[in-house]
Amino acid sequence: MATCPAVRAAVAPKTSRATRAVTRATPRMDGGIYKEPHHGFSDEIINEVLADFPEAGIADSLEGMILLVAGGYTVLDVRADSEIDFMGNFPKTDQRFKVCSLINASRKYDSEKGEKVYVQTVNEGFKAQIEKMFPDKEARIIVSCSDGRNRAIQALEIMDEMGYVNIVGLKGGYNLWNRQWDSKLRRRNLPGVFKEEYQHGADTCGVHATGAGFENQDAFQYADWRDTVEWLEAAPVAA
Repeated sequence: MATCPAVRAAVAPKTSRATRAVTRATPRMDGGIYKEPHHGFSDEIINEVLADFPEAGIADSLEGMILLVAGGYTVLDVRADSEIDFMGNFPKTDQRFKVCSLINASRKYDSEKGEKVYVQTVNEGFKAQIEKMFPDKEARIIVSCSDGRNRAIQALEIMDEMGYVNIVGLKGGYNLWNRQWDSKLRRRNLPGVFKEEYQHGADTCGVHATGAGFENQDAFQYADWRDTVEWLEAAPVAA
């Protein structure tokens, strides 16, 4: 049975914040002054998000930003270097973002498929690299892969077994984060006329369209965000 809240949250039905029992909360690390006021988050929303994590387990891109800026979290990107070069990266010069590949991969042309594919090997030094990167088992870490559905969950399971206690998965991984935030951590503009309503209620805080249905907004924000690559299973052998 999964003991890590992030892993439990990934495989279990979502419960509302009104009914979820929260036993731990993230202390506010910004001195009560949010360092990126242009994000538009109220103190009430910031404090509610911090109160929910790490126990909530999986953070969306808005919650993840609050944890990063106000909660002292670091984002750990477990994608392969070649994948990062091809798909894009979190801010490279910001020390709050780190990379440790769970699966090593190189992009090579496959003549049978007629396209480039990832030739994969398990990073057998993953655990040692993580321990060197995060010697404190109470470090606050948001774990991300491409879409948050495979390698991030594997990495969370491994890190849970290693004794890390403040680990959170990033819903949608880099793909959805990149649609919400640019390289300077500014909110990306959505097309059309949008009214930004930052709500942190039963499901999540978000941006709601004015004069547009949720179906249209979701089609813009979430189309093609899922990673179709079949990545190796690393948990049994990563050491």
